[in-house]
Amino acid sequence: MKISDLKQQLSKSKVKGLALDIDETLSFTAKYWVDELTRKFGNPENISAREVLEKYIIIQRYPHFKNDKAQAWMKRARSSNKLQEQLPIIENANHIVNKINKIVPIVCYLTVRPDSTVEGTRRWLNKHNFPKAPVITRPRNIRYSKGSLWKAGVLNYLYPEVLGIVDDSPYLIENMPQDYKGTVFLYDYHKSHTKKNNLIYCKDWNEVLKNVKKTFT
Repeated sequence: MKISDLKQQLSKSKVKGLALDIDETLSFTAKYWVDELTRKFGNPENISAREVLEKYIIIQRYPHFKNDKAQAWMKRARSSNKLQEQLPIIENANHIVNKINKIVPIVCYLTVRPDSTVEGTRRWLNKHNFPKAPVITRPRNIRYSKGSLWKAGVLNYLYPEVLGIVDDSPYLIENMPQDYKGTVFLYDYHKSHTKKNNLIYCKDWNEVLKNVKKTFT
């Protein structure tokens, strides 16, 4: 779905709601990646996916995975529909998201995954019974390294129809315009110390639910 079409549709229907990120917010993508990369290329530090995120923020920064073969695997994985369907879900994310959807509608899933993964992503969301909503993916002309900047721009454009997002990425926060009026519920493995008025830290999905209730009821 085109972003402009989503904004127009929401505006016309007078529906306002939240966007949801997917990787490391709904799906534990890092666990699948680190398990596969470890099996294929080793893991000298013998650390888990969660520890990789805490130490390096993103898997691509783990020194042992910086070789050409590991990078090529990650590039293929990032664009694979089939792989998206195999990702593990973050425990209780689907159940709590459905509770949130009764408080404030989930109006879209907004991800830096490339356009090529839309179908696999939709099948994964359906398999785990997440609320039905459009999936907005990164266009082909936007490089992965610019994904957070693109996403921040989309969120800013979609406000006030999209009131905010649940997302795990501190890079999104860094790229948000200073005058952004929406709310970011930062679901995070690697605690950031960024201070912003519209930033709410949530250590788990129970805290997301609690803070959504405070914000929207």
